[in-house]
Amino acid sequence: MLITLRKRVLHLRGPLVTAHGSTTERHVIEISVRDGTFCGHGEAAPLPGFGLESFQEAEAGLQNWVRDPEQLPASPAALSGAVTALEYLELQKEGICLPAASIAVQALVGASEASDVEAQVAQAVASGYSAVKLKVATTETSVDIDRIQVAAAVTNGETLLRLDANGGWSPDEALKVLTAVSDTEIELIEEPTRDPSEWREISTRTGLKVGADEQLTDRLQIDRILELEAAQTFVLKPSVLGGPESTRQLASRAQDHNVRVLISSLLEGPIGLRTARDLAIELAPQEIHGLGTAALFIEDLPEDVSPINGRIFRL
Repeated sequence: MLITLRKRVLHLRGPLVTAHGSTTERHVIEISVRDGTFCGHGEAAPLPGFGLESFQEAEAGLQNWVRDPEQLPASPAALSGAVTALEYLELQKEGICLPAASIAVQALVGASEASDVEAQVAQAVASGYSAVKLKVATTETSVDIDRIQVAAAVTNGETLLRLDANGGWSPDEALKVLTAVSDTEIELIEEPTRDPSEWREISTRTGLKVGADEQLTDRLQIDRILELEAAQTFVLKPSVLGGPESTRQLASRAQDHNVRVLISSLLEGPIGLRTARDLAIELAPQEIHGLGTAALFIEDLPEDVSPINGRIFRL
């Protein structure tokens, strides 16, 4: 078995600002695993604040795997890329060709100024997206209130509006903002604070459903979230969960607890997006997933991961 690694840099059209910081480019490692005439592909793309390893740690783990293919990397993004490549290699060997299909995806808006939020949400609606996710908790609460109200005015109850605080609010800030926009139609608030024990009260007092994301990398925290009934949605990022099989297992556990599952990207390149797309089609084909991120890059990504009328297509 021959393993090859290729580093690549992708550039965002503008900074994406979240509670974890500002992102302007993505460093990814594309992985190829060849066995005779068969080949599988994966991608490792750790992102500071969202995963459990640095780019350098992921690269080192993958390089060790190249030297010793029997020893998979230990860190999540590197492991995800490795096992993804092996899974697609095995599909090729077995002669399995996944059928053509498509999945609905959301647009992602992280603009800081309300006027830019209005323009970007309007563009997403015009482009056929059926859901928009707005990053919040990156500025003063009064500004967030304005940004959310502007976005809600554009979506007007016809396009779903989702919010993502990335754990950036205190409980008081979360309640202040979400209560102030209680007359708007918001489908979901992801990670309103860092402590899941606070989410149920936030949901009860605002009437909003809560999504878990960053907290899902820790098994004990997952147990706690399910025990507390703190989240009604799990937002699963395969690249930080250790790959497709780990994602399937967590999705199954969530569904056993009547928790909805969405699949989301980590601003990956095309290989990572394909992996997430295929899992979304497999696990929750009727949902609108967080996989519309190809449009955020300056580089033209392949047709099969680039949204068309709010959907991406497996050709």
